[in-house]
Amino acid sequence: MTERRGSDEDQKSLDRVFRWLGFTVLVQRDKTTAQIKDLLKNLGKTVNGDCFICCILSHGNSDGVYGTDENIVSVDEIREPFNGINCSNLAGKPKLFFIQACRGSKMQNVVQVQADDPEGGESELEVDAQSLNPLKGSWFIQSLCQQLETHCPQGNDIQTILLAVNSDVSLEGVTRKQMPVHEVAMRKKLILHVPCVQ
Repeated sequence: MTERRGSDEDQKSLDRVFRWLGFTVLVQRDKTTAQIKDLLKNLGKTVNGDCFICCILSHGNSDGVYGTDENIVSVDEIREPFNGINCSNLAGKPKLFFIQACRGSKMQNVVQVQADDPEGGESELEVDAQSLNPLKGSWFIQSLCQQLETHCPQGNDIQTILLAVNSDVSLEGVTRKQMPVHEVAMRKKLILHVPCVQ
């Protein structure tokens, strides 16, 4: 597989932002599929806290993300070690999974669509989640970190932040577009507070 240029910058940005938010950060790099699964299972048995966040930066396809051995770890296999049965320490607590990975190799061009507003006109529709990784990092992770830095001090919830990320990322690129996908299984708003520094 090709080198994921920009992952180092994404890792640095995530590390900085989540430490700023008061999280303990554990970084693991270049793991095989079996190592990823073992790492997540072991972490699920030991992790504790008010909130858990897992960030994965890798190649991927519609089935999941690749380990360094080019085998797939599914999204379900990533989340399962942290469910209420396998990780009682986090039962009833928010768990967030941010995955920066392509969901396939097909690329689709931007298409023009008729707007629904009374003014008429055309707008661009983002139809592909292709992940582009320049040396400055990926659009998704860099926007996520920037939006967390902007919105967390204002007391905005994670859904508001993710909508701002979607808006950011959809405006990037000229001939190719991408759109982050997020699934929500929370019953309440989640607000990540910035710890007071004394």
